[in-house]
Amino acid sequence: MMSDSSAAEEAVYLLNRYFRLLDEKAFEVDRFAEVFATDGVILRPNGTTMVGPEQIVASHRTSFARFAATQHLLTGHDVEPEGGGQTVRANLVAIHIWGTNPQRVISGPDDYFIAGAVITASVTGNRITRLVNTNVWKGGAGFESMAATPGAP
Repeated sequence: MMSDSSAAEEAVYLLNRYFRLLDEKAFEVDRFAEVFATDGVILRPNGTTMVGPEQIVASHRTSFARFAATQHLLTGHDVEPEGGGQTVRANLVAIHIWGTNPQRVISGPDDYFIAGAVITASVTGNRITRLVNTNVWKGGAGFESMAATPGAP
């Protein structure tokens, strides 16, 4: 059994790893299965859910195809014991450069979508069992189309 500090470190690692996979567009089921439980759930800001690594990967692959680049910046990780696992809360700034901007130069608000969010993840053992993304603020263009898209991040 892991000590409290190693369990907390594992929870932070898993959350960081998930967002790294997104930014690298590493949409491979085996890599996501190293982060999420087989029945792991993601609850998006628009209320839709994805369950399990296969559905998570398929949905993200579709959604992220529209971006030339993304960068997800996590900070302020706070880990608390929860039942037999851990809950990690972090602040997120998510930057999305639209695919219509392959040079990745931001000249105006139509070139990007940006959002600030609070991420809460439940970790049991060494996998995320539930991840909730709650938007706090947003900027740029395209939020409405993203919120209405089932594959939206």
